[in-house]
Amino acid sequence: MKKESKRAKPGFWDRVGIGLSGICAIHCLLVPVIVALIPLWPAFEEFHEYTHFIFFVAIAPAVYLSLRQRHQSPRITILLLTGLFIIFLAWYFNEILGEYGEAGITLLGSILLITGHWLNYKSKSKLSV
Repeated sequence: MKKESKRAKPGFWDRVGIGLSGICAIHCLLVPVIVALIPLWPAFEEFHEYTHFIFFVAIAPAVYLSLRQRHQSPRITILLLTGLFIIFLAWYFNEILGEYGEAGITLLGSILLITGHWLNYKSKSKLSV
């Protein structure tokens, strides 16, 4: 009987990061539409204040765990850390940026994260073959 490894498969955290960053990007694209369609729902505004922080808290471990596994390029590290930092800045400066500025900045961070995780995933899949 084979003993199963407790380590995550190569690229697992990159797939998690791509999924979370994609959900974050979809959220940022849909918020202006939802706000326009549901102006009478006051609870939405309260919930929206915390969504970027929640995404940051969810994405940060995926970035950390993804970077702990060996990868080939410092470009990947820069993309992942910059994307995470941009999402943090969008949350931290949300009052200054406004709704559309915050969404745009977060979308940029999500794109950087998705790109970094995708490149990291592809580089790990090449190593395991």
